[in-house]
Amino acid sequence: MVGTGEAALDHPKRSPARRRTYAAVAGAVLADAALSEVPTVRAIAAGRPPRPVSPPEQQLGMAAGLVSVGWGLLTTVADGPLARVLARRGVARPHRALGVAAGVVTAVSTLPLWWRRATLRIAADERQAREDADVAAWEAELAEVER
Repeated sequence: MVGTGEAALDHPKRSPARRRTYAAVAGAVLADAALSEVPTVRAIAAGRPPRPVSPPEQQLGMAAGLVSVGWGLLTTVADGPLARVLARRGVARPHRALGVAAGVVTAVSTLPLWWRRATLRIAADERQAREDADVAAWEAELAEVER
């Protein structure tokens, strides 16, 4: 999102192209937020409690968000001078170039955090599967004894 918002600056102020770019950014943010809530909505619809977010997962999500915000702020501060330097060097769309660079740097710097979060979720899912298998085996033993 940092990169796309930055690329919008290549268009004139209040132009339809800039509005479309900002609308696309807003749509992507809303879609991401909605998709992240789908598992919770499914669990509630099925009558199950939603999956709680563990504190380590929450910390990793917060850290990734802070890293993204940091890169966004840095890009915002450095945008003017860097865009002028790139324009003097003949770059046709300096804001787009800065946006791509900011997006790549943000993605690369948050990837380890998301990887660790996924690893935590996999471990939790495996633990839950083992517990479910143990409960199923215990229930099968009880059913066998009751016969």
